[in-house]
Amino acid sequence: MNEKKGVKSARWYSRMRRLRRRNDRGVSPIIATILLVAITVVLAAVLYVLVAGLTKSGVSTPYALEMTSTGPISNVGNNWTETIAIAPTPGLTTAMVQLSVLNISGGTWKVGTPAATCFPKTTPVAAQATCNVGVASGWFAYLVYNSNLMAIYAKNGTAIQWNYPSGTAVLPLTSEYITVVFWATTSPSGANKLVASGMGSTTVAGQCQL
Repeated sequence: MNEKKGVKSARWYSRMRRLRRRNDRGVSPIIATILLVAITVVLAAVLYVLVAGLTKSGVSTPYALEMTSTGPISNVGNNWTETIAIAPTPGLTTAMVQLSVLNISGGTWKVGTPAATCFPKTTPVAAQATCNVGVASGWFAYLVYNSNLMAIYAKNGTAIQWNYPSGTAVLPLTSEYITVVFWATTSPSGANKLVASGMGSTTVAGQCQL
């Protein structure tokens, strides 16, 4: 009986040694080569993406400023207005956007210079009736948040730019803002468009029928 156990144990140990030797062989040279090539290609691709991202400069970033008219054009005090809801791409700010009004033939309306009475700190509705005094012919726009004026896109001296009330910095645009477009003295045509475009190397697309 003990002899049988001894023979069985010897056979078992011999089999285990053969299995261990088989396991020690590892992967074949062909598979190892394929794995090394694949790892090298992946690492090279990751390195290329990282380097390409670091070396880019002045590349245009596409943004969208969706604009939708929320009602008909109204007239108060010979100032024609239209309220527009906006839906901007996240990250878009007023510093990246310029506005223009195009007529049916593609010409650009003149941007006006609002009077001092057109810079309220409360509601744009209160200012609407007073803007008929000292306003240049043309148009300008209010950026409004929760009935508070945040910025005016208008002609400031010789420059056409966003103007901010005292203490207000460049604003990130969100769908919570609305834009109130004003025309002084002249009624706008329904064929006009309010168009957004980018500043500098920034690309911004968006327009709204007025």
